[in-house]
Formats: sequence, structure tokens, C-alpha cells
Amino acid sequence: MTALQREEDPPRRGNARRAELVALAGRLFRERGYHGVGMRAIAEAAGIQAASLYHHFRNKEELLLETIYVVDRDMVVEQLPILDGPGTHRERLARLVHAHVLHIGANHDAWRVAGRELRALSPEHVDTVQGYRRGYQHRIARHLAEGVSAGEFVCADPRLATLAILDMINGPNEWYRPEGRLEIGRIADSYAELVVRQLSA
Repeated sequence: MTALQREEDPPRRGNARRAELVALAGRLFRERGYHGVGMRAIAEAAGIQAASLYHHFRNKEELLLETIYVVDRDMVVEQLPILDGPGTHRERLARLVHAHVLHIGANHDAWRVAGRELRALSPEHVDTVQGYRRGYQHRIARHLAEGVSAGEFVCADPRLATLAILDMINGPNEWYRPEGRLEIGRIADSYAELVVRQLSA
């Protein structure tokens, strides 16, 4: 179990109702922008009184933080164990890339909000989110370096290669549409194959 898992497992997104409210807020933040939505509007969209919404969340920033955590905490905690699982370095990297892209398809609103509204958080919360992002990046870089040592990858600079991979696999956040030409599973398959092919010895 990683330090991230030990620290953050207990407060995860909470019960089902809380998760529904986070998802709803994420959609509204994506559609109208964080500053274009108030707690009353979120409560009305949820069909509840504002007081009930405040029972679940202290303020709007907490809702924004939980929306961003769908991407920058929950995904990290859930998916990094893939790199410690069974299989070759190539197989594990392919599974991680595949899961990453699928996560974008399943959480499109949260991904858009995480990319566009981070600076609306307090500096303390921004630092926390950035810490998860750095942890994800560093673990992937270590996996690439281990793959080089095992003779599976050809990569002169694992840290730079990690940034290139993340730029690539985060890309569908900007252009993927559920009604578009390509289904998200096919995109995930193609990205996993492309990433591994570029690094394979």
C-alpha cells in the first residue's frame, strides 16, 4: 500500500448521494464555469434545498475540490497499483495507459473541470492536487527507468518521456466526444499500443 493510499483512502468521495452531487456539480462547472454557478443553482439542479447541499459540502470550493479529486486523487490511487501488478513492464504500462484513457471517457466533466478550474482553488488545495499529479508523474518515470534496466524499453530520459506520454494520453480530454467517430475503448486500445511501441526495445 502506498503513502497516497494510506493517507487518502478514508475520505474518498463518500456515499453514493455525495458522489452524485459531485458529478452534478462537475457538469455544471463544465457548462457554466466555476464562477458562473452558485450553491443554490447546484441545489436546484439536484432537486434539493440549499441547506441540504450544505449538509454534504461546506462550500462551493469543497465541491470543486471533490470534482477535481475524481481525476487527480481517485484515479491516481486506483491506477498506480497497475504498475506494481503482474506482467512485463510493457504490459503494465499498456494497462495503465488504457485505464487512463478510459477514465477520461467515463469522467469527462471532471476532466474538463480539472484542466480549466484548478486556479479557482485556494493555494493550499492547489498544492495538494499538484502533489498527486507529481506523484503520478514520478511513478510512471520510475516504471520507465525500470523497464530500461530490464531491457524492455529504449528511453534516454524517462522523465522527459513521461511528460510526453502524459501529454499524449491526456489529449482526449480536449477532443473526445461520446457521440464522436471513435468509441473510447478503441481510443484506449490505440493509445496503449502507440505508447508501448514507441518505447519498446
